[in-house]
This record gives sequence, structure tokens and C-alpha cells, in this order.
Amino acid sequence: TQINPFKVFGLTTVECQLSEGETFTEIYRKFQTTIRIENAYSAKITAYGLAEGKTYYYRFIYGEDTSMVGRTRTLPKNPKNLRFAVVSCSNYEWGWFNAYEALSKSKDLDFVIHLGDYIYEHGPGTYGDKKLARKHVPSKEIVSLVDYRSRYAQYRMDPQLQALHKSVPFISVWDDHEIANDAYALGAQNHQEEEGAWRLRKENAQKAYFEWMPLKDNTHYQVRRSFHVGNLLDLYMLDERLEGRSKPLESLEGAVENKEQTMLGLEQRTWLLREMEQHHARWKVLGNQVLFSSMNVPSNLSAIKKSADMWDGYAEERSLLLKTWKNQSEKNLIVLTGDAHVSFGIDLQYDGENMGAEWVTPSITSANLNERTSNLNAWRAERFLKKPKINPTLNFINLRRHGYMEVSLSEEKASCSWYFVKTLKRPSGKCRKKATRERFWST
Repeated sequence: TQINPFKVFGLTTVECQLSEGETFTEIYRKFQTTIRIENAYSAKITAYGLAEGKTYYYRFIYGEDTSMVGRTRTLPKNPKNLRFAVVSCSNYEWGWFNAYEALSKSKDLDFVIHLGDYIYEHGPGTYGDKKLARKHVPSKEIVSLVDYRSRYAQYRMDPQLQALHKSVPFISVWDDHEIANDAYALGAQNHQEEEGAWRLRKENAQKAYFEWMPLKDNTHYQVRRSFHVGNLLDLYMLDERLEGRSKPLESLEGAVENKEQTMLGLEQRTWLLREMEQHHARWKVLGNQVLFSSMNVPSNLSAIKKSADMWDGYAEERSLLLKTWKNQSEKNLIVLTGDAHVSFGIDLQYDGENMGAEWVTPSITSANLNERTSNLNAWRAERFLKKPKINPTLNFINLRRHGYMEVSLSEEKASCSWYFVKTLKRPSGKCRKKATRERFWST
């Protein structure tokens, strides 16, 4: 929660109350934490002593003020089924967050995975739908700590995003726009010398992210982490921007032979491979920011460009990962991907072996192909790209719609459903399921 600084008046603690009922007639647990000006009066509390597989309601108390009531749920120790949503790319200026509202009404979600681009750094009118009355605050590209804090405050005041946060817990990582477009460890495409030192801007963005998002604080602002849910799920959330990424190549020419390019960095890659070797849940899932699989895009599709910012620009490291997983007989990998603003279902293959699936979530609002070209051209591109002779591993594609994915896991299968909203032009929580793809567990 975020405390109003104008109501501090010497108070230094905030209380969190948990109850098994929404009316709080009985308080199950109370927690307190100290608020400090250096953290912008943000309050972050880790709850403990909770029962497994149970729904709780919570609220924050600060002086005479009481927050809205939120709902969360704990996971069973060893669940037989899990159901969660996957989202990314919510640019305030591209439209209303209707997908967030639709998700807030979804029943029995265990959690939401946010794969990044939770905010966008651009100034008003530079990257968005100029016809909409949704303009970024502050009215400039964000660089300073105050700028980033203000942008998060604007997004978190959005009622559709609030509705989702108070309905279901988040597991989050950043992508690039939480800092600057096409960010990497030592810079970004959208950072210029006149904007000051990259190190300072990066630290400002990281600090604001940790103040506003539900991550456990650490001195290195590390967002890569793992979650092990019984015998069903091993989830690995990756940092493919700030921890170790090399500067993207100018083009994809020579990317396959370039052994110096790294997306993860040596330390993170070593951590990931070690963790995956040591844990043996039925499904191993990667929270991945940019497109992992390589797709064929013929030159006659001029509206679509393959990018060296994606895993194609780090092909040697990708091959190293896939080869390691193949040698370890991994056949039940699920790669969850954001960033692309489109929907893909892809068979994850290496050296003739089918190792799992990559499922790419559409954007919440950020521009799709049909916002750069016509609907007809985007539809034709879909039809062309999904031809088996062009992309034999591609089993679902949509380049035109916004929304989210819902993923269900059981001991027998993993399934992904793509949900698309009706419009971005006005507030509306209406949404429909477009397609479902399944992956059966393999020995």
C-alpha cells in the first residue's frame, strides 16, 4: 500500500489486518511495519502463519484511515491443479485496461504472472492513441526517482488495475519500459547522454519498482527468483534486461555465431540451470520477457521485422540452454512470454525433439500490428505466417487483439487459453476466449 504523505503527521507505523471474512468481524492476524520518507511512505508486509489453500481478506490501517479490502489466497502444499493468468504490456496512453478488469472478475485464479512493461516511460503523446483522453503523468519522459514514483502512482490510481490487484496476488518481473525502451545492463535505446548517467536512471527505476510492486526487498534489486509449488510446478522468473544482458546487436547478421552475446549473464544462467536440475516438478515454467523461439518472417511481410532485441539476437546462449535441457531429458517445459504485443502458440523444439511449448501473451493495451497497418494486412500476415511450410512449429497466432492468457496445470496436461477484449476505446470488462492449446505431460 502507499501512504498519503500529507497525512503522516509523525505517525511511523501502518497495520495490516487479515480476516477469513470480508466484513472483518474477526481478525485472524495483525502485522505492523514502519514507513519511511526515503521509501516514499510505501508499506510492504510479509504475512506469515497462514493456513494452506485458503482465501483471506486484508486491509491496511493508518491512523484513522482504512484502505479498500483486498483478497488473496494461499496455495495448497501439494496441489493437483493450478490456474493462473499471464499479462504484459499495459501502456496507459494506448487505451483502457479492460483486460485487467475482466481478469478481476475471473473466478478461482491462484495468481497473476506479470511479465513486464507494467508502466511505460514515455512522455505524453509520444507513444499512444492520441485520440484518447489518457495522458501520462508527469508530462515528460520519466528519468528521476520522483518521475518514476509519479508514473507508478498514476497507473495504480487506475480503477481497473486496482480491481485486479485487490482480487488476486501478483508474481512480477520488469521488462524494458519500467526503465527505458530496449534496456540492457549498461544502457538502453531510449536513454540519451543529455538525460544523465544511465546508472542513476536505472537505480531510480529499480527503486520505484520495488517500492510499488509486491517483491521481497533485497539490496541488489534482484527480480529473478524461483517458486516451487509441490510436485506440480517449478516456476522461474527471469531478468532479461538489467542483470546481465549484453547490448543488442545492430542486426541479426552474425548473431548465431556470436558467442559473446548474453541475455541472462553468466551468474543468472548458471543459477537457472542449477535450479532446474535440482528440482523435479512435473511442469517447469519460465517467466520470460522476449520471444524465445525463432520464427520465419519472409521479406515480403514488410510490416513485421525480426529484432535483435529478442532471443534471436542471443542465439548462441539460447542453443546452450536448449542443448542442456535436451541432455537432461526435459520434455515438459513451458515458456511464458510477453513483450511482443501479439499472441503465439509455438511448439518448443530443438534438434528434432519436442521439448514443450512457448505461449506468448497479447498486450493489455500496447500497439498490435493492426495499429501500425490495416486490419486486412495484419490478417493476411497471420494467414501467411501460420502456413506449415513457413513456420511448422506455430500452432496459434493473432496479431490484432489485446487481452491476456489463462494457464491451467494438472498432472496430466498444461493448457493455455487466449482471451481478447472487445475494445480499448472505452471502459469495458467484456472479454471472450479465442483459442486453447494443450500440452500433455510426457515421460
